[in-house]
Amino acid sequence: MASIRVPDDGMAPIVDKGFESPFKQGEFYVFDVEDEIARYWNKMSTARKAELSKQSRKEKKDIRLILDGFVHKPRKMK
Repeated sequence: MASIRVPDDGMAPIVDKGFESPFKQGEFYVFDVEDEIARYWNKMSTARKAELSKQSRKEKKDIRLILDGFVHKPRKMK
């Protein structure tokens, strides 16, 4: 398990059932995620991270679920 740090934008993060609640560390929320998701998050630009955080709020979906969709894409069949 690894963790990602999501900037705090003044609103509490959305947490789905089955996930641990993030904890506050300074101006960030710290989420526990799989290693692959943490690697993907660390390679992103800060603008893209902020965009995904806004998307999470807009869709009312946990950010870990959104990131999981990018990391574990279903294979395309020919």
